[in-house]
Parts: sequence; C-alpha cells; structure tokens
Amino acid sequence: MALQSSGQIKISEIKAELGSSSNSLRALSAAAGLSVPDAMSEFYGYSSYSNTHYYSNDGVNDYVSGVWENYGNLNSFDWSVNFWVRQNQSTKTSQQLWDFNANTTINSGNSNNRMFIQYVASSNRIIVRLRTNSTNFDRQLSLHDNSSVTGVTNSSTGWTSGQRGNVNSDGFCMITVTYDASATTGASAFKVYWNGNEMTTTATSSNGTRSNLGGSRLTLCAATHSTTGGNSNIDIDEWAFYNDILTSAEATTLYNSGTIADASTLHTGNLIEAVRFAASNSADTYAGIYNTITVSGGSTNTYA
Repeated sequence: MALQSSGQIKISEIKAELGSSSNSLRALSAAAGLSVPDAMSEFYGYSSYSNTHYYSNDGVNDYVSGVWENYGNLNSFDWSVNFWVRQNQSTKTSQQLWDFNANTTINSGNSNNRMFIQYVASSNRIIVRLRTNSTNFDRQLSLHDNSSVTGVTNSSTGWTSGQRGNVNSDGFCMITVTYDASATTGASAFKVYWNGNEMTTTATSSNGTRSNLGGSRLTLCAATHSTTGGNSNIDIDEWAFYNDILTSAEATTLYNSGTIADASTLHTGNLIEAVRFAASNSADTYAGIYNTITVSGGSTNTYA
C-alpha cells in the first residue's frame, strides 16, 4: 500500500487505495488480506513490529553466511531484494553488500555463477550483477550521478561514513533491487531504489548471455567465493527476498518514512525469506529456507 505509515489516515484514503466502496474497517482489512480485521496496527503491520538489532561488520573477515535451499534458476523468474545498510567505512573502499553463490561452501575460490550487489570505490558505483559461467549481466549506477536520490554528491570522497547520503535518523538507507527476467538488457532488467526512490542514471551495463544459476549460499557483508576479499565495514538489517517485482509505490511503503518495518507487511505471499538479527548474534529468519547459518565475527548491536 502507498499510504503513509503514521499520522491520521482517512477511511476514504484506505478505500481509494484498495479500490473498495466499503465503509467497514473489517471489510477493508479483509480486502487487504489481513487476519486481524479490527486492529489498525495489524492493518499496517508496523506498530506491532519491534526491530531492535542489526548486524555490524568491521570489514576484517566478518560475514553472515548460510545455505539457501535451492530456489531454482535465479535467472528465470522475477525477484526483488530489499535491505537496510549503514556505511561505516571512513575512506573510499570497495565493499560487498550481499552475495548469492552456486557453491555450497564459503570461501570456495570460485567467483563464477553468482548474483550480488557491491559498491565499487574507483567509480563510486553500485553494481547489481548476475554472473554465470564468467559472463556478466549487470547494471551499474554511479551514486554521484544519482545524487538527487542518493544524496552522495562528491565522487572523490565516495560513499563513506562522512558521506552516507540520504539516510534515516540512525544513518541507514534502504536499498531495493528488482529483476525482470523477461528483459533482454541489464539496464532494463534491473531497477535500484534508494529509500524508495529509483536511481535512473545508468553508468554502464553488461548484457552477457545468462544461463542457469541456482543460488545455494547467501552471504551478507562479504563475497561468497572469498571471505578474505570484499568484506564490508557496514551495518546491515532486514534483508528480504521476494519472488516478484516490487513497484516503486511498494518500495516507498517499505521505506516507511525511514522507520524499519516488517518485510512481511507487504506481499506476504511473495516473501520468500527475511533475514533479521536478534540479541544472540545470530540471524533470525522468516521462512526457514535460509539455514545452517554461520555468523563469523562482527556483532549484533541494539539500536540506540
């Protein structure tokens, strides 16, 4: 839903959003597919959700990694990834944010057959890439060329703790990536949103041939093929994977005016997994297809 997440909301606005003529909150809640029809906190899914911890990686061989029950060919269906990230690196440094890999083991040394998003310092770019059999299919977006969205204006400084860009009061931004399997070019297949606003200026893209890619391992804050390279001095939270394409309005809803919300508020039927963090320094997952999880180094911290 594209309604605001706080403040006064009129029944007429809810009716318009749902395309319903009913004046009954019970009926409107049912139309939204919710199970507790008379509770506004359930209607929006935000008020009843408590997000207290995030994972912090110091950039020295830390990572969260686990086996992903093979979800088929990641090239062949539409998907979206949504997550929150806080940049802590004081100098301009390339960093891996998350990484799917066809290998079942961490630190395999095989950099092929991967799907990932990374920050490349030399060009101040975010790169979203499907890499199958050493062939790249990707879209690359310079943060400074999309400064009206990202708030990162100085490419020489880059994306650092001193230039985090547009962030919430805790210093986190929300990045959303969508993939259209029917698109023939990287520029048209991938969309990237920063805080629910689309980055539209493409620096470059690759259109290599895509072949079967089964994601067997998901790693956060490090390259799956190597724990000694690509580590990231970042904080990360609420990593979510959907098997459909989130719209710009849905990305805005997830952004929730900068308040981290429950990923299952939206598209519950299409949410495959949400990786959360709890006080025990371990990943707390939503659906249970991300398992045998290792938290190596780093720490799970409480929001101030």
